Amino acid sequence: MMKKSASKQSIIAIDASRSNTYGSKRFIKTILDGLNKNTKLKVLLFVTSENFDSYESSSVNIVRLNIGQAGFISILNATVVIPIKAYFSGASLLYSPWDIGPIISPIPFILGIHSPNSVTPKKYKSQKIPWLHEKLTRISAAKAIGVEFPSYTAANEIGQHMGIDPNKRKVIHHGAELSKWKDISKELEESNSENEFGVPYFISWSWFYRAKNIETLIIAFHLFINDQNEKEQESNECKLILAGKFYSDKYQREVLDLINSLKLSERIEFIEQPSDKELVKLIYHSRAMVIPSLYETFGFMYVEGRIMDKPFIVADTEVAREVTESQCIYFKGLNSKDLASKLKEVKINDKKQKMDYKISKTFYEESARQSLAEYFSSFFVTNEQN
Repeated sequence: MMKKSASKQSIIAIDASRSNTYGSKRFIKTILDGLNKNTKLKVLLFVTSENFDSYESSSVNIVRLNIGQAGFISILNATVVIPIKAYFSGASLLYSPWDIGPIISPIPFILGIHSPNSVTPKKYKSQKIPWLHEKLTRISAAKAIGVEFPSYTAANEIGQHMGIDPNKRKVIHHGAELSKWKDISKELEESNSENEFGVPYFISWSWFYRAKNIETLIIAFHLFINDQNEKEQESNECKLILAGKFYSDKYQREVLDLINSLKLSERIEFIEQPSDKELVKLIYHSRAMVIPSLYETFGFMYVEGRIMDKPFIVADTEVAREVTESQCIYFKGLNSKDLASKLKEVKINDKKQKMDYKISKTFYEESARQSLAEYFSSFFVTNEQN
């Protein structure tokens, strides 16, 4: 029998070993901030990189794993190594946020499912071995005492697909850093910031992999600038800005080949991994925002974009409707002609187009911090009562 090295305490362990993207790091920070502000829980944060070294809190103990983070090693960490280490470190609860959690459960754990992988068609899956990812997610979800989702759409679709008990499902919208974005926008306005590109442009931002559907946007942009009526409005001077990083070199080459075949290489610009301030500035000076993504479980950009008072065009999916609160311009996801028609609705040379978006408090970072903290704390209260 395994024996703990510490007595039972109010300690929550968090598996941050696969938190390598900007969004995933931000989500973990949201959790830490919420626990620090709203609870007295101690946190064991398991990491495999220096991503959280700068996080300062007497309540957070960072545990560095030195056994790698790629491929099967990352799976081994999530399914076996971290659960055992959490147990021996005296934790009473483990949170595994990235779909794959323990296949053994020396302590109770909560699983977060944040990828649409299991309900995504094969051609759009981003995992290298998608069937294994789904199999391990199913096993983890069955063993978990709770399964957290970032949207009601994800909880319903993925929960039903995987047969997850509805009583175990919990929806907590991921809070976007809206206060920060508002402050940056205000600074740009007060400083009379200028458009560095010198021409009007559309913008899309995200990680780029197949499910993000940027090929449809590129083809739609080509149709838009080649429309005779739009030429008369001098739209042939506008650009498309794509801000983000490609998931793979292979996919990047395919997208660049498409751009070259359409002779758009001087009309489309890529900005790789801009900082928060740089990204807000890019969006601030755009004439319209476009998110063509086909599969999401949440999508920070659906919330971030509505900070700006400009047209916002998104692919019409159930999760997009939920997170944008049905306030945007919607197009049929794979229909480039439909998207081109929506681009035409934007008066690209009119700087005065204003939109009035209302963002529910549930999408703000403070709401997410509090909701996540309350959710995790509830398990400690239940355990103490038992």
